[in-house]
Amino acid sequence: TLTFNTLLEGSYNPGTNTMVGDTVLTYLRNSSLPYAVVDSSRSTLSNSGAGTFSFMNVQNGTDYYLVIKHRNSIETWSSTGVSFVFDTLSYDFTDSSSKAFGNNLRLRGTRWTIFSGDVNQDGIIDATDTGLIDNDAFAFVSGYLVTDLNGDNFADATDLGIAENNSYNFVSVVRP
Repeated sequence: TLTFNTLLEGSYNPGTNTMVGDTVLTYLRNSSLPYAVVDSSRSTLSNSGAGTFSFMNVQNGTDYYLVIKHRNSIETWSSTGVSFVFDTLSYDFTDSSSKAFGNNLRLRGTRWTIFSGDVNQDGIIDATDTGLIDNDAFAFVSGYLVTDLNGDNFADATDLGIAENNSYNFVSVVRP
């Protein structure tokens, strides 16, 4: 069992220290080239960013990279390989930028968050992503959308602003 804390930039409110919970997929990857996927698990993060994930192919004492994927966020890797002890592991991405490979996190308030805005999941937040958000905002699209970065069930200028800021800063996946 893996328990970790992570926050999604777009849906995290530093004033209340909560976020809109959402589903994430977590991969365990070998800690050496070619970083093959060993196992994966899907779970829902709570409004505090806590998630519990179950894996069937874990070997205690073996180092794995943790890789987090979310529907509209940048894929994020743990900074180093981590290992399970007695089939359990805890990890907190929110307390330091050094918890993510390449320090690929954004500080919001006092907590570190995973960058939001990669709506097409190509590993970079760019004009393609902002264009998709803009199109949905123009059409007044609502519901559970990849273009809704803040979790309010609407694609609008708030979501576009988040993605544009990250696009201007050339945010992309950082992997070993």
